[in-house]
Amino acid sequence: MSEVFSSFLDLPNALTATEFKAIPLSTKRKDFLAKNDDGAPIFLLHDASSAKYTPGINFRHLSAQFHATCRVRTDVVDLKDQFCLVWCDAAAPELHELFVRCVGAAIEELPEHCGTRELESCISQLRDLFRALAQPSSRELSGLWSELFVISRCENSFLALSMWHEDQFDRFDFSSSTLRLEVKSTVRGGRAHEFALEQLQQPISGKGFVVSILLQPITGGIGVLDLAREVEATITGFPHLKQKLWENVAKTLGADFSEKLDKRFDETFAERGLTVYSMNDIPRPDTPSDPRITSLRFVSDLTTVRPSLPDAPSVNLVRIFSATYPEKPDRSSKAS
Repeated sequence: MSEVFSSFLDLPNALTATEFKAIPLSTKRKDFLAKNDDGAPIFLLHDASSAKYTPGINFRHLSAQFHATCRVRTDVVDLKDQFCLVWCDAAAPELHELFVRCVGAAIEELPEHCGTRELESCISQLRDLFRALAQPSSRELSGLWSELFVISRCENSFLALSMWHEDQFDRFDFSSSTLRLEVKSTVRGGRAHEFALEQLQQPISGKGFVVSILLQPITGGIGVLDLAREVEATITGFPHLKQKLWENVAKTLGADFSEKLDKRFDETFAERGLTVYSMNDIPRPDTPSDPRITSLRFVSDLTTVRPSLPDAPSVNLVRIFSATYPEKPDRSSKAS
């Protein structure tokens, strides 16, 4: 998809509302990516159904039109056919790459002979995703950056993405029946992090870990899109994981996506500032004996805490994931 987006940038604007110079997206389907007459990205998704009236979709940043007869030219084909058109708001150019990657991942699993019903279902999911981009985010960007950093460095992005939380209110950042891993980051210099007591509960028959990362904002650093692209490049052929990746990115960016995309952190500083702890290493208060106390949050200063894990942090991070699931998941499996 990185090559596709680069090629998209070189495309000319559409000649008319129904004539496009485009990039083919599939060898089995007649789907294309083009620019509309405003220069915004527009997907042309082949619709094999008989033409009938189907209301279009207009949502903030996302619009769709069904049963449009268009002429499409690529470097090798020139055809006229019926498509569903899905395009992004031209007034939000900073969103265009995220739009292309989100939609590109979503349409990878469309059946070869796809009708209006399947296209409507796909676009409905995208509409829910882009609804998140119209709402304030309740998460700090540094949290998303750090989680993507862990995925990019663990050398098992297949497993890491499968274990990655799908809801911002999930108790753990990464979890399975035998593993809990919480990622904490700070830009304040000291290694002090806030925890909920429940976040340090290890699985009954497994292990729990805390990854602590020190971050340094820097103009020439890398942003969340850079890390997400890096991760996406390792999961070619796993569209459900691509969808999960870009959905989590979009949900965290929220309505402030323009401002957040400008925030960057020093990658080398983060590598040096990464430490991996067993959950048992983390100083914490005792579990309250009073049943009326149901939640407890606290700050634990880890500056002087020595990890009990024997190896270098980068080695421990790789070992945590490889020891849990050393093989790649089957391509037909769905993310948990």
